[in-house]
Formats: sequence, C-alpha cells, structure tokens
Amino acid sequence: MKKFRMVIVIALALVFFSGCKKQTQKEFTAELEKQREMNAGNYAVVIDQLAIKSATDNASQRASMEMAAKMISGTKISGNYLKDSKKKLWTMTADLELLGQTIPLEFFMDQKKQSVYLDTVILTKLTEIAKEFDAQVPIKAKDLEALKGKYIHITKDDLEEQRKKQPTTALSGNFDSKLFSEYLETLDADSFEKKGDTIKRTFTKKDIQGFVSYVKEHGDQDEQQTAKELAKNSDQLTKYKQTILMNLKKHTQKTTLAITAEDEGTTVTLGLTLTNQAKNSKKTIQLPKKVDTVSIEKLSEIIASGQAQESLISEAEFNELLAVIESSQTQLTQPQIDQIKETYKPYLTDQQYKQLEKVLERSSQIAA
Repeated sequence: MKKFRMVIVIALALVFFSGCKKQTQKEFTAELEKQREMNAGNYAVVIDQLAIKSATDNASQRASMEMAAKMISGTKISGNYLKDSKKKLWTMTADLELLGQTIPLEFFMDQKKQSVYLDTVILTKLTEIAKEFDAQVPIKAKDLEALKGKYIHITKDDLEEQRKKQPTTALSGNFDSKLFSEYLETLDADSFEKKGDTIKRTFTKKDIQGFVSYVKEHGDQDEQQTAKELAKNSDQLTKYKQTILMNLKKHTQKTTLAITAEDEGTTVTLGLTLTNQAKNSKKTIQLPKKVDTVSIEKLSEIIASGQAQESLISEAEFNELLAVIESSQTQLTQPQIDQIKETYKPYLTDQQYKQLEKVLERSSQIAA
C-alpha cells in the first residue's frame, strides 16, 4: 500500500503542476500563468473510481482491499484557498464527503518557517464518526472540549521527525513555473485544441517522461533530484491520461485523470475529476495566535492519556474481580497472588490497586 500511496501522490502532483504553473501554446501558457498569479479560488476533487486488485494477497486481504476501494470511490473534496505570495502564506479549507459524512478541514501553511496549523475540529468529527461504528477512541470528550477553537501547530522539526520515522520518496522539491512553461513550449502545437473560449490538451505518460528529461537538463539541483524520484515512481504507471480544459474568460480549469499502476502483483486503477475556479481576493491571511495553538507534543500527551484510560478496566469489572478473589480465598497460593498483582496492575488506578492488595492480603492470611 506504500507504493500505492506514492502513485496517488505522483498523479495528484502532476494535476497541480499543470494547474499551478504556466501554458496556449501561447494562450494556454498565458492563462495558466494568469490563474497562478490569482491569489484565491474554489476547487473540488471527486474520486470517480478506485479499484485495487492483488495477485499475491490471500482472499481475505483481497476482499478487504476491494471493499476499501469501493468505499473511497465517489469521495468528494471541495473547498477554497487563499495565498499570499509575498509573505509565503497559504490557507485552505476542505469538506471531505465520505460514507455519507462530511468531515471539515482547515489549515494554514507558513512556507518560510515550513510549518502547518491544522484546525482541531477534524478530531471532533472523526471521534463522532468512530463512535458511530463503535470504535475505541483515544481522545475523551473533555479533552476535545479543551481543544475547541485551537489549531495543531506542526513545526519544521515535527515534519523532520516524522520523515525519520517513516521515510518516503514523495515529491519534496518544487518545479519553477517558468521551467514548466518552457517545457510546454516544446510540445506539438497541434496537440492543443481550442473551441470558443476553451483550450483542451491531453497529457500522457510520454509527456511525463519528456518533462522529467527537460528538468534533468535545465532544472536546478533540487528540481533534478525531484525529477529523478518522479521518473523512478512513474515506471509503475501502465496507463496515464490527463485531460485539461482551460477556459480563458471564466479562468476555470477542469481536469480528468485516468491512471493504472502495477507494482509487486498489485494493480491500482484510479479515475478522478478536479475543477478549479481561480480569482483575486482582497482578503488577508492571519496565522493562528500562539494562545490558540496546541503543539504536537501536547496532543501526543492527550492521546497517550486517553489510551491509558481506555486500557483501564471498568468499576463493574473490578468489583467482579474482587468478588472472584474473595470467593476463592482458601485456594490462592502466594505465587498466584503475586501473579494477580503483576497481571492487573497496568489496568488499575492507584486506588483500585490498593483495594486489590487489601483483598489479596486477607486472602494470604486466610490461606496461611
């Protein structure tokens, strides 16, 4: 599944390379640049189809993968974005529609400091959904109340630490818009179709390979490294078709993407549609104040505390345990008593453990 995630990253990255950089062969390029310079917009992404087939997993694993793919198919993500190119700030909202539920998401990005602020409202919604499925949730309601209105502050160090724990070859570099525009100028002019105010161009795996070659020759060191990663992972693609419809007057884009990728006996088929309406906005971006943020460390403490509480046995179960011990007093030996203490200590509060010791002590005296 790690390779599968990489394929998705590549596909979506290529969608946004096209959407955020330059292209008619002259009009197409000019319109892309115009939309890139606009500081706001609305977008929507729909996963039209997702299918996963494996020739190596057992029947149960294959069934789980196929079921998960069907659940994800039809998922829609929509929202808006705002950017400040001078201050290198970016904010985005998203509503994820999945399984009849809507999960809200809002985050800010400070590109200078390479940090992210994520609205904690997503934790509340995910907790509610998990409870509907009777799943165990590591965060308690009172903890969620304390997090209300706050943002999780993910720093550059946090991101670096995560990369160390889970190394990935995901695209980390950036391709300059001028570089992409220059590459577009090398494409066949006849491959651009214009009808009214709309220009259409379809990209294939051959175009990906051509762009990679162009970056290796003309890009800087970081861009060349990113191109190498892209080339290595795009080898998994057995089918790639991305069609972009660009409206010159409305400043809209519609992208349809269809890919098939194969790796280690697993075949992934993905179809998605992305629409974007670029515009200019006078709104400004204000990052969350420090008082309204919670660090990754603090969030980890809350989750760890919740997991610890979740592992404790209930009061009813504890009383039942005491009753069983008391009814078996004459049968318990000292080794058995020591074993009971060792077994139950991690799952009891300090008060419960003291009660257990008293009951076991009486048991020991009776046995003696």
